[in-house]
Amino acid sequence: MAEYSIRTAGWEAEAPLGALLAISFSTDPFVRWILPDARDLIHDSQRHPRRAYAPAFETGSVFVIGDYAGAAVWLPPGAKADRSEEVAQSAGEAHDAHPAFPPEFPELLEKSAAYCPAEPHWYLGLLAVDPAHRGKGLGSRLLTHCLEIVDRDRAPAYLESTSPANLTLYERFGFERLAEVRVGTSPARYPMQRPSRT
Repeated sequence: MAEYSIRTAGWEAEAPLGALLAISFSTDPFVRWILPDARDLIHDSQRHPRRAYAPAFETGSVFVIGDYAGAAVWLPPGAKADRSEEVAQSAGEAHDAHPAFPPEFPELLEKSAAYCPAEPHWYLGLLAVDPAHRGKGLGSRLLTHCLEIVDRDRAPAYLESTSPANLTLYERFGFERLAEVRVGTSPARYPMQRPSRT
């Protein structure tokens, strides 16, 4: 498994991470609801790491496995002081900047953000595995590696799954489903929290 070692990545990972997102989320129901046109998906995936996860690059919480076979991007406690407000604000900006986004998108993000913990927590922004490398346990290895860091902090962890297919994976690692959020024509979004390990 040496070819699938995990390392911390910096800004040099921005472009390959964007490519990984495009291929990994090409069949994700939530992402394709937002970006049904393949050209928009590819273009937006290249912009997404910097737009959404700059604090993770700056704090060293972008983790890559192998030669971009997979990646996990976490925001540590304090990286975003008020995530709910920022999500709502970025949703409005995203819709204004990208008219192809469904009109319900900002409301859906706002409703999901209501489940975000008020206490300091680690936020799993994304977990992506290249479809060519799925079935090898890479997502589980990334979660194991990252949750060891989370547990050292004795902090809770939070995520918003965009696919029902991923729920059992997260539940195996101690995440509990808080809700199933839908707005209008949107597919479900699943806020999940993992209590702190003391």
